Amino acid sequence: MRQQLQRSGRALYRKLKVRLALSGLADSNRELATAIVNAADGKVSETEKALIDKIESLRERLSASLEELEITDYGARSGDANLTEEDMYRGKVIRRTVGAVGKLASRASSTALLLFRLVRELRPDVCIELGTSVGISGCYEASALKVNSRGRLITLEGADSIASVAKKSFEDLGLDNVTIVRGRFQDTLPGVLSSCPPVNYAFIDGHHDRIATVNYFHVLLPALADKAVVVFDDIQWSAGMRVAWAEIKGNERVRVSVDLGSMGLVCVGANGPPRHFNFAY
Repeated sequence: MRQQLQRSGRALYRKLKVRLALSGLADSNRELATAIVNAADGKVSETEKALIDKIESLRERLSASLEELEITDYGARSGDANLTEEDMYRGKVIRRTVGAVGKLASRASSTALLLFRLVRELRPDVCIELGTSVGISGCYEASALKVNSRGRLITLEGADSIASVAKKSFEDLGLDNVTIVRGRFQDTLPGVLSSCPPVNYAFIDGHHDRIATVNYFHVLLPALADKAVVVFDDIQWSAGMRVAWAEIKGNERVRVSVDLGSMGLVCVGANGPPRHFNFAY
């Protein structure tokens, strides 16, 4: 009992510490602070819960699917693979079931809820996602846009067979505010950005290579609206990704960075000194 009380006390202390730190973040970006706190608290309205329940039911169906896909993987593949840019551009053909892809690549419900809360608070008009997978994170983001009654998601996926699964996911949930772009990110991202208005929100969850991740951020920068937020997943996935995160948050246009452990967020702007927050523990 005493150990249980001690654990409860430590958990409460950590929560209070994060809340106090977030009060400083609220001074720099209230929307980010509100989204993080609400996601941590699991705060959802009845309307939001109904949408999320549908997404989680879809996740369960996809996780149980034994349909086999032929996939060309253009990413880093593992944290210690040490592939060259040519290796990744050429890709590797693998075979996996839809269930295995969903379990490996889809965001956990707690992380997906943060994406949902970010879109709800930021109320973006143009959202870009790099790494559609089977569509779970995109369903969370597009559903948040639906509740906002504004905005559109453009999601990029390198593997055509996986993009087809995601397309059906969006259709099954009636999410007609999503455009899927198929092909390697380095081939498709410049054209997407040149043909759309300034981007308010972006989620980068693919490739997982230091050079590629930093390059995608640099390609995004000219297309970002003032105070746009860019979310990076798996910033602790490898030594290279940790270096990429350090380079990105040190960029001269980054006004706010937030380290949440496996995920990092940056807000770009033109004015004010940069502020960096670390809530990983």
